[in-house]
Amino acid sequence: MDGKVDSVVVVGGGDVGLLTALGVRRMNPSVDVSVVDDFQQEIPQVGKSTYREIQSILHGSLGIDEHQFISEVKPIWKASVYFRDWCDRPSFQYPFDPPDKYPNADTPDAVEHYYYHYDELYDSPDHLTRDEQIVAQGKSPWFYGSDGDLDRYDKVAYHLDTNRFNTYLRKLCHARDVSLVNDEVTAVETTGQRIDRVRSDRCAYEADLYVDATGFNRVLRSEQDVEFREFEFPLDAALNVRVDRSLSEVVPATVIETGDHGWFWQIDTYDDRDLGYVFATEYADEATARAEFREFVADVAPGDADSETVVDDADVDRYDFDSGYYDRAWVANCLAIGNAEGFVEPLQSTALTANASLAVQFSNLLASHGRVADDAVRDAFNASVRRTWESIHDFVGVHYEYSSGDTAFWEAMESLDVSSRVDQIAEEFDRYGYDWNVDVADPSRLAELKVFALPDFYTVMRNMGATSEFYETNDFDVSDDVADERDRFYRQTEQRVADDHLTVEELYRGIMDF
Repeated sequence: MDGKVDSVVVVGGGDVGLLTALGVRRMNPSVDVSVVDDFQQEIPQVGKSTYREIQSILHGSLGIDEHQFISEVKPIWKASVYFRDWCDRPSFQYPFDPPDKYPNADTPDAVEHYYYHYDELYDSPDHLTRDEQIVAQGKSPWFYGSDGDLDRYDKVAYHLDTNRFNTYLRKLCHARDVSLVNDEVTAVETTGQRIDRVRSDRCAYEADLYVDATGFNRVLRSEQDVEFREFEFPLDAALNVRVDRSLSEVVPATVIETGDHGWFWQIDTYDDRDLGYVFATEYADEATARAEFREFVADVAPGDADSETVVDDADVDRYDFDSGYYDRAWVANCLAIGNAEGFVEPLQSTALTANASLAVQFSNLLASHGRVADDAVRDAFNASVRRTWESIHDFVGVHYEYSSGDTAFWEAMESLDVSSRVDQIAEEFDRYGYDWNVDVADPSRLAELKVFALPDFYTVMRNMGATSEFYETNDFDVSDDVADERDRFYRQTEQRVADDHLTVEELYRGIMDF
């Protein structure tokens, strides 16, 4: 049954649930919005990594004051994903400013720029973008401008301490008249696909529209008959722990390394260093994974502590997940979002930002259609959700398309057939190189990419060993003028970061005095 949405109940008070409630309330100020959850439960401590769009979502779409946010949440700025060791390949970065590596196609002598990057610069430690230099030099994006005012390079994302972030979002909900109800939903009453009401042991909650933000519990979504599109990535579990680290040791990037049965992460937050191991239970039992994780923690924890004293097994949390998504996020009067709707895997840190973006899209879609929920509006949103998950799946899949290793896990990943679109992306790079503006045989497939675009794919692919027949068979001459211009650009970038940018410690301990 279609109708106008005047009230929304969000079930689940995690980050995505609160962000959805804030989005609905901001774009639809006359809607009554409530979030129901057991707010006495401890907030999960896993560190959250994001990608660049999180800045515009939080400080643009949701109108969150940046200074207040920094003061209370104390984020660490993330400039790239740093592949410190991916399948024994040389280290490289996937920064948030990859366009700086490539000229526009209409640039004079563009092919020389492209070829010079392909042949010489793509893995050069002396030719780094501003984001890459921020990481290499251990700086923040903040600097003093020519006018003497504190300024920020805006092509960055956040590392967030979950406890600080969720606590701040709760405070914001109170300030913006979003009702936080301390209760636990234990029953869902339905008629067909429609949610009639949700109940706790002591109360019933009714609304025009319900949001399932209960994570992998999927309390509401499990009551609906919706097809689940399962991805074939075998990774399905993660170990996580936090170790002490000073602000002077912050790495302003999500650091990635591969292990025998998966991959490790390092996320520096304001309070500590968050470490994790994403692994496939099909190839490693928990004891094996924990042993490997302890070795990694010993290697990357600050100081000289050995593996026996760095972390105790009791401090290690385990999370299990499945990879895939429901092909319809919004069914009848129930929207599933966050892990309740879908998940790929943690690589490239897509979950929080992608779901925050979808929450904003949903809120805007509701507002721009007079809060009328009908099949056309639902179909439009569901199509956007599908494109989001498929785009993320393909980008993550590229990391495995070019992987290698001698364990059973990596042999399986190396032979993984990700998707026909990834095959097409590889073919286009092989045929045309870095020029992504050419006409292709099936442009609709590439147009469906939503979160990550071709430059993102090419940046990762080339560093993981992808080659282009176009450049391999055409030995282009790079003029001195082009080489000098590129070299000068990168030297000036390095010097600017060295001279102007503040470290995280200088920013927090000195300038902002938090």
